[in-house]
Amino acid sequence: MTNFLFLAILSGAIGHVIWNALLKKSDDKIKFMRAFTLLSSLILLPLLFFFEPLPKSAWPFFFLTIVIHVFYKIFLCKVYDYSGLSFGYPIARGLPSLILLVITPYIFGETLKLNNQIAILIISLGILLLVFSEGNFKKINFQGLTYSLIVALIIIAYTITDAKGARASNALIYLLYYFSLDGLIFNIIAPFIFKNKEIDLKYFLKNLKNISIAAFFNVYSYLPAVYGYTIGKVAVIAALREISILFASLYGLFILKEKGGYLAFISAVMILAGCILIKLFSFE
Repeated sequence: MTNFLFLAILSGAIGHVIWNALLKKSDDKIKFMRAFTLLSSLILLPLLFFFEPLPKSAWPFFFLTIVIHVFYKIFLCKVYDYSGLSFGYPIARGLPSLILLVITPYIFGETLKLNNQIAILIISLGILLLVFSEGNFKKINFQGLTYSLIVALIIIAYTITDAKGARASNALIYLLYYFSLDGLIFNIIAPFIFKNKEIDLKYFLKNLKNISIAAFFNVYSYLPAVYGYTIGKVAVIAALREISILFASLYGLFILKEKGGYLAFISAVMILAGCILIKLFSFE
């Protein structure tokens, strides 16, 4: 793994936290999700005329990821309705790293060295500590935890799908097609699922700054990871991307003033240590 890719994934992780934090802070999460994904699509759609078509071999993965991401958006909004950024985000993002560590050798035929396995385990265990960050078992937010676990399973599904889709085509072309149509399709489907969640020009103008920032980082944050899937091992790239959990926890604890404590701090240290180990042994 080159230093450029390592830093790109880290910067993408920061971008992922930014748009998730804006989503968490929004007054109506479905409306905000509709708005910034639509803006991304409207900006990127004209670019399709200047790039080569998506290869036929990638279309099944493209259509599948569009469907998976509809459910991802719905349940991610549920996570933030029922849990804080420093609780729901780390669980939803972190558990997939542990599961991908187990299943990717069978799906992609990738063999991970012991050093990388240990690094991913450290990250995953650090994340799971956050389940108890607010105290004992009785204080666990089970509703927020349930939605976080659902999102975790969805993330596993789209990680595998997008890794295969990008490898069957080109990471840039694959993501260009995805983001060009994702917001449009979600906005076509949303009115049938959510009532009284319409967005109009007034809503856009009122929230234009946050919508624009979220739209940019929504696209940027995923590009380094999907490119990484085409040249690196999926489990390693997916785990490294989860350093975003460290930033999300710090933002939730110190900016949003969410509850945390010593376990949250220990968790953050373990996540950071795991990411450092991945970088140190990234050539193994």
